[in-house]
Amino acid sequence: MKKITLFLGLALIFSIPNQAQDIVAYWNQNSNDLPGGGFGFLADPDAFPQAADLGAGSLTVGGGILDETETNGDGDLVYRWIPSFAGTEINAEVGDVSGGSISIQGGTDNANNGSYIQFEFSMTNKENLEISYATRGTASGFNTQTWSWSTNGTDFTDFGTIPDTNVTDFFLVEASAPADLDNAATAYLRVTFDGATTTSGNNRLDNIKLVAGTLSTQSFDKLKVDMYPNPVRNGVVTIKTNSNQPLQVSVFDVLGKQVISKTVSNNTLNVSNLKAGVYLVQVTENNATSTKKLIVN
Repeated sequence: MKKITLFLGLALIFSIPNQAQDIVAYWNQNSNDLPGGGFGFLADPDAFPQAADLGAGSLTVGGGILDETETNGDGDLVYRWIPSFAGTEINAEVGDVSGGSISIQGGTDNANNGSYIQFEFSMTNKENLEISYATRGTASGFNTQTWSWSTNGTDFTDFGTIPDTNVTDFFLVEASAPADLDNAATAYLRVTFDGATTTSGNNRLDNIKLVAGTLSTQSFDKLKVDMYPNPVRNGVVTIKTNSNQPLQVSVFDVLGKQVISKTVSNNTLNVSNLKAGVYLVQVTENNATSTKKLIVN
């Protein structure tokens, strides 16, 4: 079986995480809602965003002419260029059958060159994100898949390209995501397709899996933050960095539930509504993040 492992430069080859990895989000493509035994994903009701089968996250599509729809012979409105061809058991979780896949076709005039599948999920208290999935194509399908990341869903940065994706047998892709996504409250990945030469040429993706480890203590200090008083007794905590720029602050309880999310521009955060206990405070400034423990009395 062909396998591609994508590293982000030589340094990462020697820093592959050895900690336990947990599933952040996983899509097995085995419950695609395809009307009347046809191929196209439903556009009404909309099949996208598609929720993860394990973990938490959403999958959606965009770019090119992926939003084109048509009415099939059964009167169902479906996406014209997003079929679900047969899948595989490669990279599947135990017990998952081959089922289907999410497949992107070249489209009229190959206008889906530049189209993409996008994933949204949380990396709060997580680091060292790893991506793996099974893929294949047709000879006239997309011959590259380019991965990019974002923390705002608008500005994406490329970090690697998978070549020769228009082979006709499924193979495994494994990639390490940039550390920029470590501890991100909301993280985005996007895989963009290019190189299709016919209308029906395609790539298929199946058993898409995102795993990560728990954020280590050493990762808590990427952004230098002063937070006081701690313990806090009067319901107000001061949060300062060296630059005094607006801060995005999220507070989580011991169960991981987000209880506060706001932008702080005056260095003070009101926590008077929180019950006494221990919390994690995540502070983000210019894509740098620090997480601190806060005790509320």
